[in-house]
Amino acid sequence: MRKIILFIHSTINGVVTGDPSEDKTNWAVWRNSAGIEEGSQYLLNIFETADTILLGRGTYEDLSRKWPTVRGVKRDDGGSSLGDKINNAHKLVVTSARDTLKWGEFEAPKQLTGSNIEEQIKDLKNGDGGDIVIFGSPTLVRSLANANLIDEYKIVMHPVVVNVGEHLFDNLNEQKEFQLVDVKPLKVGSLLVTYRPAKA
Repeated sequence: MRKIILFIHSTINGVVTGDPSEDKTNWAVWRNSAGIEEGSQYLLNIFETADTILLGRGTYEDLSRKWPTVRGVKRDDGGSSLGDKINNAHKLVVTSARDTLKWGEFEAPKQLTGSNIEEQIKDLKNGDGGDIVIFGSPTLVRSLANANLIDEYKIVMHPVVVNVGEHLFDNLNEQKEFQLVDVKPLKVGSLLVTYRPAKA
């Protein structure tokens, strides 16, 4: 079965967005740039098994403006860059609006829409292909967490606390238990923490 893996940046107090009164997709206002760079290497590692990106509408709107212009600077070891992996991955966007989705010159994302999104995602997990990674998309993450569809949570925690923004696990339906899988210290005090849902 394909896994769904969340990769997201967070403050110590669990905020994963920018200021909703301005641009909530701009979490860079509180980011730790050294942690971002090193965290990106771990995101690249996810693409060793992942070939599909799942996005909420807001995150799609933000990333589709930025990533298609990122050209693949080759790594020292000759492997593909993060830009290569993201731009060439299959993309799925959960959205209620039926319109044309684009990703620059690359394969256009496909829409997931309707009242049975959770069932559609279950079907994806049971289908063929590599793992599925979610970037950001906190509203979608909460919905999938409520449905117990996320298999792994990779959270880059930055050494900062902010007083505005959405928390990753706002409005969950019930308590969720997790098993700690790994903790990696990153530069300037950031941590990459990996959790999996605890087995009942």
